[in-house]
Amino acid sequence: MKLQKYIFPIFISSNLLGQNNDDVFPDFQFGLTHSIYSSVCFKSNSIKKSIQENNDNTYNSSKVTEIQYGFGLGMFLWMPLNEIVIFKPQVEVNFSNSCLKQKKTIYSTCFDFSVSHGFAIALSPANENGVICMARDMSCYLTSKQPYLLIGPKMNFRKFDNGYINKGFQNEFNLGFFVGYATNYEFHGTNFLQEITYNVSTTAQNQINDSKKIAHTISLALSFY
Repeated sequence: MKLQKYIFPIFISSNLLGQNNDDVFPDFQFGLTHSIYSSVCFKSNSIKKSIQENNDNTYNSSKVTEIQYGFGLGMFLWMPLNEIVIFKPQVEVNFSNSCLKQKKTIYSTCFDFSVSHGFAIALSPANENGVICMARDMSCYLTSKQPYLLIGPKMNFRKFDNGYINKGFQNEFNLGFFVGYATNYEFHGTNFLQEITYNVSTTAQNQINDSKKIAHTISLALSFY
């Protein structure tokens, strides 16, 4: 009888210590982001003006064919895959103005919805003695500071206003690729991410002068999670 009293608790304790606490999915955090951006399309060098356009004084000789600028709001996941690589998928809505330069300049307001599947690659180990200088003889001590390289594909759906559509243009679906630099600041358990990215995208819709439309975009974003 004494043997049975001791075997039962030993069996239970060994079973609890042998459990595996590893999860199937890595830990992740939700974050919010706010961005401002500017986009520009350049005229293809392969396009030659016709004789009528050369004689038309109203023809726009600028190499810039389209300009867009606005701001965006979005959500993302910060999902570390290992100590170096972080998976960062993001969805964002953008509100912007678009300016198309042809013989007459056409303006439009736009609503954009974009999805990106980016990766953040750590460029160096986290600096646990990071400091942000706020003013003269003043500073903010951080928990950590770490730079990242941002890279990944991006898809964007652009919806124009009715006035633009009535002129014969269409809504656009763009495919692109972005690369950027980010710095992650951790302060008392809250992470702030400063980003600057360059994105190049193309679309088969709304071609300018029958040429391939390629957009170059620079964006600045502030995120926290």
